[in-house]
Amino acid sequence: MMTSREWLLLALLAFLGMTHACAEPGSRAARVLDAESKIALVIGNARYVEAAPLKNSGNDATDMCAALKKLGFEVICKLDVASKREFKDAVFEFTGKINQRTVALFYYAGHGLQVDGINYLIPVNAQARTKTDIEDESIQINYLMSELETRQAALNIFFIDACRDNPFSNPIRGYVPMMGLASQLYAPRNSIITMSTGAGQTSFDGEGRNGTFTKNLLQHLPVPRQSIEEMLKAVGSGTRADASRVRLQQDPQITSSFTEKFCFGGCATAQPAPDDGLLAAKKAELDRLQATIAQTRAKQAELDAQQAQLLAKRQELDKLRQGLDNVASQQEELQRRQAEVSQREREVVRLDNELKASTEKFKELEAVRLGLQRKQEEVEQMRKSLALQQAKVEATNQELATRAIKPPEKKAPPISVVPAF
Repeated sequence: MMTSREWLLLALLAFLGMTHACAEPGSRAARVLDAESKIALVIGNARYVEAAPLKNSGNDATDMCAALKKLGFEVICKLDVASKREFKDAVFEFTGKINQRTVALFYYAGHGLQVDGINYLIPVNAQARTKTDIEDESIQINYLMSELETRQAALNIFFIDACRDNPFSNPIRGYVPMMGLASQLYAPRNSIITMSTGAGQTSFDGEGRNGTFTKNLLQHLPVPRQSIEEMLKAVGSGTRADASRVRLQQDPQITSSFTEKFCFGGCATAQPAPDDGLLAAKKAELDRLQATIAQTRAKQAELDAQQAQLLAKRQELDKLRQGLDNVASQQEELQRRQAEVSQREREVVRLDNELKASTEKFKELEAVRLGLQRKQEEVEQMRKSLALQQAKVEATNQELATRAIKPPEKKAPPISVVPAF
């Protein structure tokens, strides 16, 4: 079953094919564009510093430069544009060569992403840590569109081979990755915009020298007498077939506001006008396709609304995830501090046990000291007692010695005292 985007692509391509038969009142074939110059800016970014390098982007750009030169384009070929400033310088050089009778072609192979529905092309030295970094260091496709709008070229052709996954390996703060690029809603008049794949899909990088989309583009680009719309239809069919062989889905997205006829390989003389019956059938088919387009647009609007709701939900989920990350960080900090507290509690218990043991030891030593002190007091008392006894013995000995050497003294008789009256 075909998706709404596939129905829209089919209806648009069929409608564009119908305009060749119904473009002008006097001629039933679209007027072939009369251009005096053809200018192309081709950029291939492959050697990314902070994002994943790309295998084929440089080859794609180099081969596109060679193919466009063979088709008569003046080509400005840039590989590995490093910064937003260099990107803008290249766009300035490109748009300075454009006037109202110029076919202007822009080709880009490299990383691209969308932020809030706006598409960005990524220079090879871009560094993105936050959502704002993407806006500061990358270039909006709308910037290119605005610069070309002022030049009013006869035809603006855009080939954007940049619908891939989020290229940055590290998470970008505040950015919810969206697969592929958003539908490019803004473009200058007389424009044909071709994205290598539809919104929400990624490009297959190919198995050879070129990516799947660019391989088919290079194959069909120089076919003579083939209008650009027919060429893009063939490119889209080949790209889908190549992707499906490896079980992938890749449907190039085409938007057009160009009403004349342009052929890369040169347009043939207009074919004879169809008869009235065929014209009536074509008009009936056109009415049917216009009704299908209206229904498809309504479905697309519904899908866009659902996508916006999904984006809002994803942003809400991102905020919740950030909150959970903060809670997890706080929990880890709490666990770390609890571990520190437990360690300190164990240390306090160990010190308390050591203190108790020291206290018991101190009590034992104090008891020993008091016992020694009492013993010392007893010894001192005994020493004093011995000293007293020694003194008594010495006094006794001295007295005995004295008695042995001297005779006892005779005491004088007491004197009688007669009171005198």
